[in-house]
Parts: sequence; C-alpha cells; structure tokens
Amino acid sequence: MSENISNIARYVFLLAFIVDLIFGVWYFISPESWTALTGWPTETASGRMLGVAIIMLAVGSILAYRATSWGQVELYVMMEIVWNLLGVIGMIWNYATMTLPIAGWFMTGLLALFLLLFVYVYYQAKQT
Repeated sequence: MSENISNIARYVFLLAFIVDLIFGVWYFISPESWTALTGWPTETASGRMLGVAIIMLAVGSILAYRATSWGQVELYVMMEIVWNLLGVIGMIWNYATMTLPIAGWFMTGLLALFLLLFVYVYYQAKQT
C-alpha cells in the first residue's frame, strides 16, 4: 500500500467538500427554503442538525484534501463509505415506506455517486 494520496482521491475530497459545504450550509441556515423549493418533508430543528452533520463532512473533506499521506485520510474515507451507504439504504427505505418528492432521487443519486467514488478511492489505495 502506497502512503501517497492519489490525484483522483484529492479530486474526490475536493468535490465532496464543495457539495457538502453547499448542502450543509443550506440545511443549517435555511432548512425551510429546501422544503419550499423541493416539497421535501422536514422539521426545522432536524434540518439544522442534518446541516451540522454535513458541514462536518465538508470539514473532513477539506482536511483530507490537505493531508499528505494515506494514513491521515483512511479513517475519513471509511467513514464516508459508511455514511453514503447508509444514506442510500435510508433513502430507498424512505421511498418504500412514504411518498417523497423527486428531489429525493437526486439526493439518492448523489449519495450513490459518492459511495462509488469513495469505494474506488479506498480500494485503489489498498492495491497500490
């Protein structure tokens, strides 16, 4: 296993930072506007707490982007894999048990995309 962080991993970290920061700040500052725009069912306090969690993922992403060795980011990558896997499962479960707006499929797609990207980064690092 190489201790270097691949360029693709750095791009994934940077992309995750941007997406997480946008959604995290949005949910934290104004969960009501997300509900108004998408029709997504929400409760303001829960939306803000989700925003906090997503902002923390953004912080982890930028720290991983700035890291210099795989050992410094491996735990973060594993955490992202679990977060995104459970997110996809949770969203599919939600769709199976309630009626949700189409925006949910967009969020499910983002979670699935990042799941694949982080799994790729993890296995690429383990094989080199």
